[in-house]
Amino acid sequence: MHTAIGQSLSSSRGRLAAASTIAALVVAADLALVWWNCFPLSTEGSYVLALIALVANVWLVQGDLASLGIRLTPLQGWWYWIRVSSLIGLIVAASIVVGLGILVLTGHNLPVYATSPGHFGAAFLSMCVFAPVVEETIYRLTVCIPLAVLIGPWKAIVVSGLAFGSVHQVAGIPSPENLIGGFFLAWAYLKSESIVVPVVLHALGNLCALALQIAAWHWLRGG
Repeated sequence: MHTAIGQSLSSSRGRLAAASTIAALVVAADLALVWWNCFPLSTEGSYVLALIALVANVWLVQGDLASLGIRLTPLQGWWYWIRVSSLIGLIVAASIVVGLGILVLTGHNLPVYATSPGHFGAAFLSMCVFAPVVEETIYRLTVCIPLAVLIGPWKAIVVSGLAFGSVHQVAGIPSPENLIGGFFLAWAYLKSESIVVPVVLHALGNLCALALQIAAWHWLRGG
């Protein structure tokens, strides 16, 4: 896969090394905040980490926003991604079904996450606005920019997906769609050359999860 993401760093070993260091430190710090479970500090800390990483990378690429994927229109156009996202959604949904099936077959209780309809507004902002923007800034933009140059786009996708899956594992959300979704989101970022694409896909996935949580709330209350 060819991608313009991170290419402005390829001409400077110093800036590439700095971007790589920032990526490692930001991911490690975010994992540590989640591991210590210091909510709301972990949430606020992630916002700060994402902002620092974004500003630092804008400076490192010397304002070349295309190299960061900061563009509204993906390389292939939106119609392409509307079609692709449908396929991605089916694959992720299948991974959820398989994961739940494995839990049942191994004698585990199925986790039930429920959200009251009265909390929809706050949950929507958290899950479908803030989380996608912050997590895509950290685990896609910050991680993939230097790695796409250092080790190539496909290996960058693997690292990004594993880091994304790890933070959800540490947070106590070990569902397989987080790992698989992380790979797809990294691929979408590098292929589209627009951070907007993984943010939108992430937001749509979380919106589906929120809808299921509200349905679960009604189910637990007996309809």
